[in-house]
Amino acid sequence: MIKIFAEYITWLQNKGKMESTINSYIKIIERFMKWYFDSYDREFDGKILSLHIRNYKSYLMTVKKLNAKTINNNLSAIKNYCDFLIDKGILDANPVIEDYFIDIQDQGVSPAKLENKDFNKLEEAVVHFGTARDIAVFYTLAYTGIRVSELCNIRLNDIAKDELVIYYGKGGKQRKIPLNRTVKESIDNWLKERDRYKYSYLDYLFISERGKLDRTTVYRIIKEYCYMAKIEPIGPHQLRHYFCKHALEKGFTITEVAALAGHSRITTTQIYINPSMQELKEKIERL
Repeated sequence: MIKIFAEYITWLQNKGKMESTINSYIKIIERFMKWYFDSYDREFDGKILSLHIRNYKSYLMTVKKLNAKTINNNLSAIKNYCDFLIDKGILDANPVIEDYFIDIQDQGVSPAKLENKDFNKLEEAVVHFGTARDIAVFYTLAYTGIRVSELCNIRLNDIAKDELVIYYGKGGKQRKIPLNRTVKESIDNWLKERDRYKYSYLDYLFISERGKLDRTTVYRIIKEYCYMAKIEPIGPHQLRHYFCKHALEKGFTITEVAALAGHSRITTTQIYINPSMQELKEKIERL
């Protein structure tokens, strides 16, 4: 085990990971291995199954009672370790799939705002410097309001005419989202280049050089363009926030936005019309 950890540390260093990140990953993997031994009464052999990930996530939620962000951090570290095990030939595929991550939505708190001017700068950077795939990813997030996990799980046949079908929950539940011209054109342009990718045989709309596009890559993509645009870094969820707030400002009803965003409760959508502290200050000054 010491040898495999030494190899993993070297692998992380070669990937350019910071020492603090490496130490965090190692601690998380050690805790996962201890849970594995306690749960299955055998030493960890690297043969991680999706079953193990589901059970460990349940353990983190119900026994350890960790919050969603901490659970996602644990899953990200284990996913990274599984990538290492794939490179070592120990695993054939990564058992940590996107569906296991928790979509984080703070209740009753005004979301961090992406101001219009910063959105414009970000859009400009993506269009100017971006690949066809990255442009399609950006516009799909910004103009449909879907979650990053939903984006990664879009299949080619989920797009029909001018609509995107998002499947969720059990029993094939779905919601349909109309696509505007900008999104349709960006996806069409991406599809013209998609066949050049090694994993174009996969039926997922968005792919990378390593296979299906994952949430970690999407976060990295958005942050890279934030850097190019010289704005504060944001994640895909801020684009979802932007869509919801922008739609409400453009005259959509709160019920319509809730349906498009897939909110199960109207109260979740209502946070997008909560005034920010800056807005409150400006109104107070006018008294």
